[in-house]
Order: sequence, then structure tokens, then C-alpha cells
Amino acid sequence: MNIVFSLIAIIGGVLLSLIAFNKIQLGKFIDPGEAEDWHRKFGKIAKVLGPIVVVLGLYFIIFK
Repeated sequence: MNIVFSLIAIIGGVLLSLIAFNKIQLGKFIDPGEAEDWHRKFGKIAKVLGPIVVVLGLYFIIFK
């Protein structure tokens, strides 16, 4: 179960980072105005939390 959780954390962290850094355009999936609001509201914290989640996922795969 730990491996599944770790893989979900890594994939989720990568996707969150890509969306936060505008590599994946969120406006393709939701209204562009809502996407801009999301980036304004959550963009800064997503840029920090995305890589942290990836590192934690890797930690759990390697050491647990």
C-alpha cells in the first residue's frame, strides 16, 4: 500500500507543479477566467507544495 500511496503522491505532485508553472494550461479544462482565479489564489502555494509532495513520495518509496 505504501508504494501505491507513494506513486499517487509523485504523480499528483508532478501534475500540481506543471499546472502551477503553467506547463499544463488549466484553461483548456475549465473556464479561462476560473483558471486565472485559481492561479491567483493557489498558484504560489502550489509552486511550493508540488515539489515537496514529489520529494515525499520518493522518500516513501526509497526508505519505507
